[in-house]
Amino acid sequence: MAHWFHRNPIKATNAITFDFGSQASTPLARNICSEARSARSNLLTIFADPTRDLSVLTDAAEKYLGILKGFVEPTTDPNAKSPPAQAPSSENGEVESMEVSSGTGDSKLRNAIKFTWSNTLTEKHSSQHDFVFEQINILFNIALWHTKHAAALAGSKEDIAEDDAKVVHKCLRSAAGIFNYIDEKLTVKLFERSGDGTDLDPNIIKAYCQQCTAEAQEVTVARAIEMKHTSSLISSLAFETGKQFKMADNSLKAVEENLVQKWRKYLQLKATFYLSYAHCYNGQTLLAQDKCGEAVRALKESKSQFEKADELGRSYTATKGAGKSAKPHEHAFFRRLGPQVRRTLEKVERENGFIYFQKVPEVIPELPAKATYGLASPVEYVMPNKHEDWTAETYNGFKISKPDPEKREKDKDDAPKPVKEVPVNQTDKESSSSSGCTIS
Repeated sequence: MAHWFHRNPIKATNAITFDFGSQASTPLARNICSEARSARSNLLTIFADPTRDLSVLTDAAEKYLGILKGFVEPTTDPNAKSPPAQAPSSENGEVESMEVSSGTGDSKLRNAIKFTWSNTLTEKHSSQHDFVFEQINILFNIALWHTKHAAALAGSKEDIAEDDAKVVHKCLRSAAGIFNYIDEKLTVKLFERSGDGTDLDPNIIKAYCQQCTAEAQEVTVARAIEMKHTSSLISSLAFETGKQFKMADNSLKAVEENLVQKWRKYLQLKATFYLSYAHCYNGQTLLAQDKCGEAVRALKESKSQFEKADELGRSYTATKGAGKSAKPHEHAFFRRLGPQVRRTLEKVERENGFIYFQKVPEVIPELPAKATYGLASPVEYVMPNKHEDWTAETYNGFKISKPDPEKREKDKDDAPKPVKEVPVNQTDKESSSSSGCTIS
């Protein structure tokens, strides 16, 4: 099991009162606002602690997202025609209306409140009058929390139980599915998209999704090794895992370098590390096939990639950026591979010198074809149903007037205070001291 992960910080936001004033003209309308305020506050508290039980996060998220859905989609009599919803004001201050069919399209409430959120890679914060923007950022934090929960559970002890490993695997795949949902289903609904480097940058969202998928495959590789599956299967799984990390790194190439250089070091390290794993186990496969000369070449390449990964680990530690400090090259998970590569290389060289006498080729042996088993995929995310308190009567209790561009210009846009996250230290049983790995 991989016991350390790069983690960017949980997104911060300002408190929202959901105070519609006289526009919430009925007790039902005021009650749903009170429910929204309470549910949001509760969820934000849970985000700060990745050690909480998964069910606690799931229940809180389902409630708030169900309430949010009523602010995004209208709840009306299907036989009636809803009034036009209002889009945010354009640059010239004009407001464009959009005709909405009853029960479909945008709610008249969608643009009634301004939300401000931090970004995971830049100190700049983003604000929009849009409940879809709120949905995106809430889901972003839910996905981030899943990754931190997985890291906390995986790093709690050196050998975790099979049931815990399944939870880690599911959390990472679920996080990937949420990022995928944000990218494909929600960002396209926004009236305005923030600039490059924010969490709405499609390159950043894709990188998160690909990283989570790759980390889920790390769990599969660890399981395959533990259960002593064939070296060819382990090699192919490790190769695909490395390629997935490489894809995530490539997604960040278009993002401003100073924002992602530490993150990219992590992805490059993991890609190189699993390439070393792939060549190591491919060498064992070749030896079993009496291709000892090729096995020697594969193990030499494995050693070269491991040394490169070691350099990347040291570089990662020295690089500034989002995410807290870690020394991956000192962790037991990383240190175990080096001796394994050296022992296996010594073995195949010894066998070649005593038995096979085969020439060691200059060309690196081709790695196994794509694995047919064990490849991780994102869990498809489904948005919770609208909260039961949303009825036509509740919805009609809101009397929303035309947005006032001047009032919007005066809305406060204070930067959110960073979230004080509960730290999670990684356990390293092979050392009396800390592993040096801390997730944010």
